Amino acid sequence: MVVCTIVRNESLRRLARHRPPTDSEEVLAEVASIDLPADELVNRSQRGERLKRFLATTLDAVERRVFVLHYGDGMPLETITRLMRLDNVSGAKAYIVSARRKIVRAMSRLRARGEAL
Repeated sequence: MVVCTIVRNESLRRLARHRPPTDSEEVLAEVASIDLPADELVNRSQRGERLKRFLATTLDAVERRVFVLHYGDGMPLETITRLMRLDNVSGAKAYIVSARRKIVRAMSRLRARGEAL
């Protein structure tokens, strides 16, 4: 999710600066101008997959969705609360607090085993 958000934001930023290319040669030239080596793109993709697996195994479905909407998409907590129809007193904030605690504990366990995300 985070990788997709980064790619989307970068694309939107580029589109805001330049007129979108109109033919396939121009599109290929634009993609080539990103200047990221293929191995860097692969590393980013692999890291994104590891992050997705980490979040999937660490958080429950609601926590994960709230976490990604807030931190990945930059959506305000009040909006998430309304969008997801969360009826608990603290709304999305309660899920963020819970998710952050779980992530900190899971990261501590990874570090204790000498692993990295």
